Amino acid sequence: MSIVLLFSKCTSDHGVPVDEPVKQTIPQSDASGYLTQVNEVIHFRPFDGQTKSVTVDPVQGLTLVHKANVSAPEADLPLSASCLYVKDDIAVIGYNVQGTEFGGAFQVIKFKEETEQVETVVSNLPVDVNDIMLKDNIVYMACSDPKTGAALYTYNLTTSEFTRAFILSKLLEGQTVASANGLVLSDSEAMLSAGNTNGGLFWVSEGTEGFSGLNYYGATSASSIAMSPDGNHLVLLVGGNEGDKASLVLTGTDGTFEKTITLSDEPVTHQNVATENMYSGKTKVRFITDNMVIATLGSQGAVVVNLTTDEVQSTPPSMLHAGNTNSFAFDDKFVYYGNGADGLYLARYDTENPSLMVYPVWVWDTQSSAPPGSVNDVASDGSKWIVVAKGLDGVHILKFVDDGCGCSF
Repeated sequence: MSIVLLFSKCTSDHGVPVDEPVKQTIPQSDASGYLTQVNEVIHFRPFDGQTKSVTVDPVQGLTLVHKANVSAPEADLPLSASCLYVKDDIAVIGYNVQGTEFGGAFQVIKFKEETEQVETVVSNLPVDVNDIMLKDNIVYMACSDPKTGAALYTYNLTTSEFTRAFILSKLLEGQTVASANGLVLSDSEAMLSAGNTNGGLFWVSEGTEGFSGLNYYGATSASSIAMSPDGNHLVLLVGGNEGDKASLVLTGTDGTFEKTITLSDEPVTHQNVATENMYSGKTKVRFITDNMVIATLGSQGAVVVNLTTDEVQSTPPSMLHAGNTNSFAFDDKFVYYGNGADGLYLARYDTENPSLMVYPVWVWDTQSSAPPGSVNDVASDGSKWIVVAKGLDGVHILKFVDDGCGCSF
């Protein structure tokens, strides 16, 4: 696989001053009534690479329990479940308004011993929430702001303060960065991917008086970012513009460029959308190990990449019919692919044999009986809970039967 240098490093030489935080109090809403218990056994059908209408065979399929549904917070415009963060027994769901309008919300869900419960609801945010994390009772959000473009926002769950922490365009000397799409956190920094016409990989440092910009790599179509488990590397997914090849850029967390790996000779596009939106769909990249990542490429499915050898394993073209691979999650049993309108696909997790991780074995989809929606994001707690963000169809909470996978391997 060829290695092509896409970026030159641009730095502010720490010359960007601390961004004066813009704060407002947005109260938390009544959290009752958003979660509906389902408690139905569901069967993932075996993947056969053909159509979505194959009869489910419980013997060959995978059995889980569809525990509950979570509806979107009330807002002036319909909200789409867009992004997820799950850690231990907490899930955070980010929402945005589809199309050219702006608006967002988030919910915090607690997984209880006997039941699940929505604990926090914050709606009527003036921004789209594109990626979300929770740290020390602070919700961090990579957002699209209709006035300032890409920005980092925070929400303090204790004080209900909603804060615009930093505008990414401050690092681009007058050019506007339209949308912040990805977010990772270290002890003292937030690192964001952002792009459309302008963008890249941004380092923002948190100080006692606010956030200040450190440096960035320029890339017009940076769509997702991840940090390695050892905390030493970042990987940036790019290629969502006409003429740009889908690629990964590997850097140190200090900004030191290491290499670029080409994933496809084609850009990242999304099918079954208006032509003007074909480059604008969701993507995701995450480390599996310190030298292996998974990345989603929309209409091209997903890839598993060995960062040492540059070897790329791709999902089969037959996996996608009407959907696009928007996101994924993994635990020590499965890799879960969020394939848009095609639903949720599961492959076996096996770092020793990456080809198993790109070939789906089971499929689940609620599309035939559900409101319009597609799988935008999926998250696993690493034990028994699977959370599926399904656009306008809200969020589905799944659980493995008897805390196991219900399978024979």
